[in-house]
Amino acid sequence: MRASFPLPVIAALGLALSGCSSLPDRDTVAATSSEWLTRSGEAISVQGQRLAGLFESDATDDEALAREREEQRQALFDQPYIDPLTRYLEAHAGDPRYAEVLTDVSRERDRRCAAIAGDFAERPATRETLPRYRRGYLYSCPADVNAFYARVRQQEARRAAMAPAPDAVEAPAEPLAERDAGVAEAVDRRQANDCYLLFTIRNLGKAREACLGPAEQDDARAQRYMGSMAELAGEDDEALRWYRRAAGHGDAPAQERLEALGAATEDAEAAR
Repeated sequence: MRASFPLPVIAALGLALSGCSSLPDRDTVAATSSEWLTRSGEAISVQGQRLAGLFESDATDDEALAREREEQRQALFDQPYIDPLTRYLEAHAGDPRYAEVLTDVSRERDRRCAAIAGDFAERPATRETLPRYRRGYLYSCPADVNAFYARVRQQEARRAAMAPAPDAVEAPAEPLAERDAGVAEAVDRRQANDCYLLFTIRNLGKAREACLGPAEQDDARAQRYMGSMAELAGEDDEALRWYRRAAGHGDAPAQERLEALGAATEDAEAAR
């Protein structure tokens, strides 16, 4: 049975989240760097429809489900937090019936992240400010938190270069690491989820770009999607390579496509 988000559950998620501040009215929030999501519906093509037949669930729709999706979208937009939007995206990222609402929710999530990033851009890039940003927004806005982390490192390096020699009265603070492991993990998770989302909404050009990193890091689902997009492009050898990698990690749909495509390839070669 598919996961769904009734209105009370969405409201409870918002109220239960800690460390997430309310946001300004959506009409006042600047456009995000992920503007391409606004055009994702235009990317649904004949290839995308064929793709749904390869791996995803039955894309049939009905009035009740359409009404439910609209109610969910409105409930998410009406509550002020970011993380419920991200959780919704992750819960439905494999269901093409949600393509339209996923596009809207993605755009709103990125809009809210941009609003928070703008707020923190006005704050001092210090170790004292970093934990609040990290604690409240790392789950939904990891790239922005990572950018702020880099700013803190740069500011500290600049101050250290300009400071006079210490009098050895107080030991200097330990320099920040090149990468915060928790931030790096969150960035990787977001990239994988972007891959799943873009594949689901049939933005195949962007999906192939977004899925490559997770696939190279042995994300089986991303590897299967890379195989499917290669197959759609007529790149059978590339498709087989990705299917083998995904099947090697136990991905059953990839194993099915590997067998089907392998058999078709053998038949084609035998007919020559």
